[in-house]
Amino acid sequence: MQSEQKEANKLHYEIFEDKRVIRFLDKHINDKDLQDRIEDKYYWLSINPYKEAEKSFKSHKCPKCKKTRIGEYRLIYFIHEPTKEIEIIDIGHRKNIYKKWD
Repeated sequence: MQSEQKEANKLHYEIFEDKRVIRFLDKHINDKDLQDRIEDKYYWLSINPYKEAEKSFKSHKCPKCKKTRIGEYRLIYFIHEPTKEIEIIDIGHRKNIYKKWD
């Protein structure tokens, strides 16, 4: 039991948001369902960002970035492993986000 608790504490990452993400959240402030799904995704990312990452994301602008799904939206993030931080770089609708980060 104690080893599981130590393991869980070891995997937590701190999350930071880029100004693009803050603008997106401000724009969708009235969509409580989306806000709840994003908050839930932040929680799971903070526990294990590698498990949440989809392997299909390839970007020339940010080759080490990862993506994850939130319904029709995609969240782009970068993991700073030495400091155990996750930078949420962008959130956008799936039809637009890939063009932006190609």
